[in-house]
Amino acid sequence: MRDTITRIIEEVHRRYAGTMDGSLADYIPELTRADPNHFGIAVVTADGYRYAVGDVDVPFTIQSVSKAFTYGMALDHRGAAAVEERVGVEPSGEAFNSISLDPGTGRPRNPMINAGAIAVTGMLPDREAEPRFEHIRSTFSRFAARELTWDDEVYASESATGFRNRAIANLLRSFDILDGPTDPVVEDYFRQCSLQVTCSDLATMAATLAHGGVNPVTGDAVLTLGNVEKVLSVMATCGMYDYSGTWVYEVGLPAKSGVGGGVLGVLPGQFGIALFSPLLDEKFNSVRGVAGFRDLSREFDLHLLRAPSMSKHAIRRHYRLSDVSSRRGRPDEDLELLAEVGRKVLVLELQGDLFAASLERVIRSLASDGDGVEVVVLDLRRAGATDGSTVGLLRGLAETVAAVGQHLVVTDQARVLPSDAFAGLDVEVARTLDDAMRGCEDALLGDAGRAPAGSVRLDLAEFELVRHLGDHERARLLPRFVERSYAAGEVIVEQGADADALYLLGSGVAEVEFADPLDGSVERIADLYPGVVIGELGLLGQGRRSATVRAVTDVACFELSRFEFFFIVRSYNVFYTRIIEDLLVSTAERLRRANREASLLRD
Repeated sequence: MRDTITRIIEEVHRRYAGTMDGSLADYIPELTRADPNHFGIAVVTADGYRYAVGDVDVPFTIQSVSKAFTYGMALDHRGAAAVEERVGVEPSGEAFNSISLDPGTGRPRNPMINAGAIAVTGMLPDREAEPRFEHIRSTFSRFAARELTWDDEVYASESATGFRNRAIANLLRSFDILDGPTDPVVEDYFRQCSLQVTCSDLATMAATLAHGGVNPVTGDAVLTLGNVEKVLSVMATCGMYDYSGTWVYEVGLPAKSGVGGGVLGVLPGQFGIALFSPLLDEKFNSVRGVAGFRDLSREFDLHLLRAPSMSKHAIRRHYRLSDVSSRRGRPDEDLELLAEVGRKVLVLELQGDLFAASLERVIRSLASDGDGVEVVVLDLRRAGATDGSTVGLLRGLAETVAAVGQHLVVTDQARVLPSDAFAGLDVEVARTLDDAMRGCEDALLGDAGRAPAGSVRLDLAEFELVRHLGDHERARLLPRFVERSYAAGEVIVEQGADADALYLLGSGVAEVEFADPLDGSVERIADLYPGVVIGELGLLGQGRRSATVRAVTDVACFELSRFEFFFIVRSYNVFYTRIIEDLLVSTAERLRRANREASLLRD
């Protein structure tokens, strides 16, 4: 079954496949041998998936599309300041082969016209171990994810007719834009333009730019991220020569065309797109390529300046720790205390892209909802993309929070932030939201003088379940309990087993696991600490265990079997009434708490 993306690309291809407007480039004689019927469209996503329709594997020469990539190479090799001394970044408004130089300095207007491109090629290293053109060819191959070769016949044709480009090079030499002999530079420029690519190659090269300079197919970091930004900026303003203004107006993507018929476009972070058709318009851009890009931009809403409205829900939900607790099972008295003091902790679950506008809403929300808050927890589990402003804004938020006596905790399970995002600041980074909530609960209980949950050891008589009984009742009931020990990793109760006993957790830590009966996946539901009751439904008539409880550390429990419980109930009926009443009250309170949390956490 064909997917929707492919169907749309196929429709655009079908729409223009019969268009025969335009003509083949004839100023390079060898290019007139191209087949005017060839037409291909390829899209490569930022994670390396390819969509392709038509003549996407037909080789042709890259021509001026190469200029974007050599410009990036020069930026990486020389640095932006050195490159900008010799080549500007302003649109020329003139044809690709115009002699558009600054009258005072001789600096070419931009690197996308021939003058600027020749100057850029001259800035690339030419070493004995790796001659300049081999460096270009091997780097372009890394962009394309395969070894590229050049077309000797096209190169010879360009070299034999390249008088204008040689004149441009000599003019650049007169202004010291080029150093040394000009002929080797011009010949390497001709070879660079004669490299053979396919439409699929160009889409992969474009996807490498879309992916921040990292080839999404090979994982090879070909170009530094900061220089990708500069390359795309110049492509957006100058890449289509004297058609660039109309292109941005109608298509809205950084792009580069070549007289070989290739057109390459980049949607940062998402796609690399290439169209190939050798029939050119009067501005030497591919007729089908321009028309196809225009339609693809409209169909997929690709125009960079057609930004979607910012979601009103950058904050997915917010609540206090008094209303929603962690998955840590705690004694009722601890939960009651947390219901009072938990208002000191505010949890904000964020969603979507963390750009300036969305983070502004988070900052504004803190200002209006921060009354009585001592700890702010930011959960980034559902956060999307970030940009250069994200870390700076979050650091500023941390400083603001600290200035008013609050503490910031950030959960970054998806690792959307760099590891040193909060270096030098008093910010705690937790792995998950539940880890952060547990830590806050432990701190609040510690401030109230409660011992750390995992270190507590309770005697049987200290449990809520038996504390309300009289001495005579305890004397009858407590001997019916059996103390059990479990080593770390050992199962205490198993999902699906008979529910034939309850357990009072006296010391150590246990965890609750649920195995999905459909796919067998196991989810850790909760941690249990001393003071909690395990398997109480075993005394209320449930037939099977609904989950597995496993010891995390060495654990001591007090077990009361269903048989022992009902043995004593038969002789002293008041036990049943009092214990079942306590169990029902405790269970009902936990259900009320769970329902309240579910209401707050409802999407």
